[in-house]
Amino acid sequence: MPHPAAAEPLSSEVSPIEKARASARILSRLASTSGHVARERLLPRPVRTAADIPVSAEEITADWLTAVLCDRHADARVLSFEIPGGSTGTSTRHGLRLTYNDAGVAASLPTELYTKTTSSVTQRLIQGLAGIIEGEIDFFNKVRPRIDIETPHGYHSAVDRRSWRSISVLENISVTRGATFLHSNVHFDRKAIEDLLSDLATLHGTMWEDPEVTRSDSWMPTPHDLLMSIKTSINMRKRSVIGADRAKAVVPTSLREQADDLWFAFERSMAQATLGPRTFLHGDAHVGNTYRTSEGRTGYTDWQMVRRGSWAFDVALSMTTVLDVEDRRAWERDLLGFYLERLAKAGGEPPELEAAWDLYRAQALYPYHSWTYTIGRGPLQPKMQPDELCLPIIERSAAAIIDHGSIAAVS
Repeated sequence: MPHPAAAEPLSSEVSPIEKARASARILSRLASTSGHVARERLLPRPVRTAADIPVSAEEITADWLTAVLCDRHADARVLSFEIPGGSTGTSTRHGLRLTYNDAGVAASLPTELYTKTTSSVTQRLIQGLAGIIEGEIDFFNKVRPRIDIETPHGYHSAVDRRSWRSISVLENISVTRGATFLHSNVHFDRKAIEDLLSDLATLHGTMWEDPEVTRSDSWMPTPHDLLMSIKTSINMRKRSVIGADRAKAVVPTSLREQADDLWFAFERSMAQATLGPRTFLHGDAHVGNTYRTSEGRTGYTDWQMVRRGSWAFDVALSMTTVLDVEDRRAWERDLLGFYLERLAKAGGEPPELEAAWDLYRAQALYPYHSWTYTIGRGPLQPKMQPDELCLPIIERSAAAIIDHGSIAAVS
């Protein structure tokens, strides 16, 4: 089977018919999802077996937890549990603290967990229409057991594709590993970025040209698929321009004046990130999805945006958003060599350093557009990140585009 690089160039054009179909799909899904959520609230169903999918943590029962956590230990049972706290964003999160019977204690079953559910219409539409509602679930069910990296363990994940109701039961690393969640307001030293790149190399090498990523009916979308979803469902181009203006304190005028060239280069970079040897991608490996354990190990969380494509997509997204500009400029060539060496050891087939550098420098365009879009949100869009956390990432990615000549790199 030839690599995608041998195929015809990928088209990023969206016809009026395709846009109309996408609009019709959105309206249809809005109606059906709203109906499902209304029925769930009016007629809640008991949650007892592993086949049941709770709407939220409040619906969880000890019987259900026993079914999903104790299935390999016949005598183990969950006796009781607490919900110590929660939060709501693109998903609804709640902590769980479990008490087992003696058999469960003897089996060392997990006691500190948290759940992620899609409880509201908005959450289901955001994740479902973006094509990411199944990504994290499939990651924890199919990929996480195969890789040894610093990331939470998953214990149960499921989705109902008709209603887009979903749940993931994960390790609560804030308790089990003393994790502190990080963002762009935290400085990353050389060891921290090497931790992240080492884990990406392990992930990419383990899944290099794996059947999960190469087969035509793979459950994983590509970066080009993400681009096409963006173009048919949201006006990212317009909102990115607005975002660059709102962030003009950190975006050079020379870059803001190249908005059209930037967008077309971004389209080409997403196609480029889809071609060539494929591997499994975190897909959202930015600084806001990182954490540090009490032992000083840095890792990635939040696996909703998983993709299949070029390793360079993840590596550029990581280095561009995690590192301060001066640190990136000083370290990035060495760090790229560090990553490539570990990729080879993990089973990947990396290109030579100079060829890898050309692939890497083309991929600063996605972090720039995704974060200018975030800060350029419209009045009806949710505020996904505070401006003070967006601005450093926009500044870093804008500097990387200029430093790397990213527009020319994809021409």
